Amino acid sequence: MKKVILSVLTALAVLSGTAEPAFAASREVIDRIIGSIPSDWPEAPEIKAGTAILMDAESGEILYALNATQAMYPASTTKLMTALLTLENSSLSDIVHFSQKAVMIPSGSSHIGMRRNEDMVLRECLYGLLLPSANEVANALAEHVSGSIESFVQKMNDRMHELGAVNTVFRNTNGLHHADHYTCAYDLALLMQVLCNNNVFLEIASAQSYVHHADELLNKEIPMMNTHLMIRPSSEYYNDSVVCGKTGHTTESGYNLVTYAEKDGMRLIVVVMGCESGDQYVSTQSLLDYGFHYFKPVLPAELDTSLNMENRFTASPLSIPTGDVTLLSIHSGDTILLPDNVTFDRLEKEVNAAESGILITYKYQGYPLGSVFLSNTAETASPIYKQKAETEERATDRMKNLIMIDGFFVLFLVVLAGLFVGLTFYLKKRFRPRNTFRW
Repeated sequence: MKKVILSVLTALAVLSGTAEPAFAASREVIDRIIGSIPSDWPEAPEIKAGTAILMDAESGEILYALNATQAMYPASTTKLMTALLTLENSSLSDIVHFSQKAVMIPSGSSHIGMRRNEDMVLRECLYGLLLPSANEVANALAEHVSGSIESFVQKMNDRMHELGAVNTVFRNTNGLHHADHYTCAYDLALLMQVLCNNNVFLEIASAQSYVHHADELLNKEIPMMNTHLMIRPSSEYYNDSVVCGKTGHTTESGYNLVTYAEKDGMRLIVVVMGCESGDQYVSTQSLLDYGFHYFKPVLPAELDTSLNMENRFTASPLSIPTGDVTLLSIHSGDTILLPDNVTFDRLEKEVNAAESGILITYKYQGYPLGSVFLSNTAETASPIYKQKAETEERATDRMKNLIMIDGFFVLFLVVLAGLFVGLTFYLKKRFRPRNTFRW
């Protein structure tokens, strides 16, 4: 029955045509998508930034963009990739050694005062990397993860490519100025989209401050303060919806800010780059207000009745059982954001067949709002199908156990029979009467 449903939905996909993915790793594609924002889209605020983007952290939907794929110097926002690779390739309890090369940073650049041949627990290194934005910590983490700064930088570029970056080249681990070290607001938003789903990152990056107390490993106290002012209640820029982010500044880059915020069931990412001092916070605040006020999350699993397989098939002459029909369904938690002046029934739908299900992309006037996956996984199936699948799985496990037991029993009988035959043969040969010949 699964093949029947897949065939029907595959046919729908063929009829609808095959379009480009909503967020393909191509600068031209992203620019074309951004340029197709509908004419009746909510009016965006004016901000003071060289480039910017407002993205839905759930779907990747772009709510606002200003030169979002233009190459910019990232400064210390680079450290977001350093943090991601560290989290993905090491343990929080690791001991990080600070080499002579790691601590060789320009005078006056951000640091926590680590010296050659000192050591620190990796978890505390991440606080030093993400709160006060310590440059020597970025270098030490790179050497710890990859053996050298150079090989780690290659990993940084490879990982950005995997994320779908369209205009990024990294030359160092910390964002200290280099003419050929650049990224764009869109790429940083993709990076934050991954990080904001990492609980360890959220715990560390959202801390207002942290203190390393002298211990046997490092006998000195190091206070650390988060440089992102929107999470500090004492700051004029404080915003209680902001969870975490990363600052970045050099003379060449201006002031950059990557921010992740949550409110009313929405998760938003804002990136602003090339700002004057203070404007990075004011512009971020304006874009967050815009996103939270003019957009709302909706659940396609509840609203898209056209994908209700039960309605489509159970009433047919085939009398397909409900449990089979619900093999394909939308994940109940998948959301997309709608402008407050657009209702779900006004959306267009693009259907594309995938290897293990169907990709549904929702659009408004041709502009992609996000995608959901229609699949046959137990996670997306109805309670009836889940119960059926679990029962079948338990039955299969019991059968495997029985087969294993039966196999061992048969093997035991074969061995026992072999021993019996061998023993019988030996006894007959051992005690066989000898013939005595008399002449």
